[in-house]
Amino acid sequence: RRDGSSKFYRDTRWGTFYSVSGAWRLDQENFVRAIPAINSLKMRTSYGQTGNDGGGITATDAADNGIGYYAWQPLYELNRNNALEGGILQTSLGNRNLEWESSNSVDVALEFGLFKNRVSGTIEYFNRQSSNLIFAVPLPLSSGIQTVTRNIGTMYNRGLELELGIEPVRTQNFTWRIDLNATRIKNKITKMPNENPEIIQDTKKFKVGSSIFDFWLREYKGVNPVTGEVQYRAVSYVPANSRITEAGDTLTTSINNARFHYNGSSIPKLTGGITNTFRYKGISLSGLLVYQLGGKVYDGAYSALMSSGGYGSAKSVDVLRRWRNPGDVTDVPRMDAARTSDFDAASDRWLTDASYLNIRTVTLSYSLPSVISRKLFLENAQVYVSGENFFILSRRKGMNVQQNFGGTTGNVFSSAKSLVLGVSFTL
Repeated sequence: RRDGSSKFYRDTRWGTFYSVSGAWRLDQENFVRAIPAINSLKMRTSYGQTGNDGGGITATDAADNGIGYYAWQPLYELNRNNALEGGILQTSLGNRNLEWESSNSVDVALEFGLFKNRVSGTIEYFNRQSSNLIFAVPLPLSSGIQTVTRNIGTMYNRGLELELGIEPVRTQNFTWRIDLNATRIKNKITKMPNENPEIIQDTKKFKVGSSIFDFWLREYKGVNPVTGEVQYRAVSYVPANSRITEAGDTLTTSINNARFHYNGSSIPKLTGGITNTFRYKGISLSGLLVYQLGGKVYDGAYSALMSSGGYGSAKSVDVLRRWRNPGDVTDVPRMDAARTSDFDAASDRWLTDASYLNIRTVTLSYSLPSVISRKLFLENAQVYVSGENFFILSRRKGMNVQQNFGGTTGNVFSSAKSLVLGVSFTL
């Protein structure tokens, strides 16, 4: 396919993208047919390119960096008047060298069915390399413009996906089927431009060798049990706010003197779902569990609830654990009118284990016998009751890990619990 976009200058406006795929039905070969346990076996592979003109980091976005319809042009904003004198303000520099971001994907998979298809599944390896990443690159404050849109580098996403279906019980009237899937993914930046070898945005820093999902935050070191002051790993020793511990660590009580460092990633070690389905004659009961193992989340919503300012705003009950007297051992610093920033200053204090287990849906249904359905002039008549999100287990109660793969939280509604009664049929 060949695509054009007004977001790019005419010399780079058009992009050509292609793909090719193939499969080998191994179960049609004589050397596989001779194995009775194998019912189906297929190997498939594909290679292809897709283009992106939307901006932001592709694959799974770490941030919303969408670009405008005319990103290559310098743009101006009207109504920047000085009294009666008309005025305009330049809002973007433009970039005629801006071009399509492309994603090159390689997939290799093995699909199988065993033991009369009572065991079936897919094992797949994928490697997706994104090049010419479109990104809003920060500029010096002296330029008067915050960012410029550029193609900044290359990264890859590669990993394994497993899908497996098992029927432990299969009789004439009763079946029990288990479907599960699991995914493991790795992300890495492999190239950055010479003029911007490192880019810091919010809780992340992008550079060669790191991931777009690696957290770059100030290093929190707990609360001093003697003074109740919050402590960070210091960049340098400053007598007014620093001390050296017996172990030789230099700690500071000033957030501005705190050291930044990488601390974990929002990418989980494993993520997926498990579905159990039971069928007895016309009755069916199914439940879907969604899970994530590992990874971290920066709980900004919780840090806001732990702030000391904001008249009339809600607070977490964890504020009650604050330091009060010398010798108190706690992770919440003292309530001090002169140091309100200690309560919600951005640091790895707010990083939390992102593992969770969610019973996403449970559905009980009954299908009317075909004899009764035909008398009512109906087909596929079914009565069902379904519940969603009745149980969510995570490190912090109320935290919605699923809202952002980039590992941040915001003031959004938690997953709603619901109970639905329904009837479905075809006339």
